[in-house]
Amino acid sequence: MLCDYHMHTRLTDAQGEPRDYAARAVAAGVAEIAFTDHMPFVKRFSDWHMPMAELPRYVGWIEEARREFPQVKILLGMELDYLPGIEGELRDLQARYEWDFFLGSVHHIDGWNFDGPNGAREWAARDVDAAWERYFRLLADAARTGLYDSMAHPDLPKKFGFRPKRDPRPLYEPFLRACAGTGAAIEISTAGLHRPCKEMYPSLEMLKIACPLGVPITFGSDAHLPEHVGRDLDKAVALAREAGYSQFCRFAKRRRSFEPL
Repeated sequence: MLCDYHMHTRLTDAQGEPRDYAARAVAAGVAEIAFTDHMPFVKRFSDWHMPMAELPRYVGWIEEARREFPQVKILLGMELDYLPGIEGELRDLQARYEWDFFLGSVHHIDGWNFDGPNGAREWAARDVDAAWERYFRLLADAARTGLYDSMAHPDLPKKFGFRPKRDPRPLYEPFLRACAGTGAAIEISTAGLHRPCKEMYPSLEMLKIACPLGVPITFGSDAHLPEHVGRDLDKAVALAREAGYSQFCRFAKRRRSFEPL
């Protein structure tokens, strides 16, 4: 059973509407999809987050796609950025609708959008080791809030190919233990295969630490175009098996269940 739990729409930084992605899911044989557009902030600070006024349209689009494509299960979800002190805003957003699924993510390190369009040039001027350490501290703090169902693209700092000089594995374990403590899954994202790092998020090394800790997994393409739905999910399943996983998570109304790989 193929499930793609990460996709965006034209209300943020992607193209197309939910019906376009649902049609592609049907064509690609993907049985279940979750829309996880970038959350609206009370005080919007980027052009790739949803304007708050568009939130009702987003939910309405997903309801329409459910009616038009009953052969695919469509989840109402959102990708919720973590910033220190944002917990109250996240809880307010979560209370507004009957959501199915929340992805957690960190895209900013102390105000720096480290995976933005100028990322490669900016990384070259940074202390890479320090940036990785700060990112994983923030990611662990996010997981500890208990507000997320799965943590998206967990080793995102490798996107442009900048990796720490030191072994990064000691950075992974505190984050993964935080996930295990709150029940958060981690996402295996195929998007990294199409980025300069040319590697799925997360690495096999992280997954091999996560599996014995009992941290579950979800799958996502991070689709920004309808034709990306389900892209490389077969490779993600193979990576999960190589790391020792035998099952993955599904969600409905934020209640978790498991499916065999």
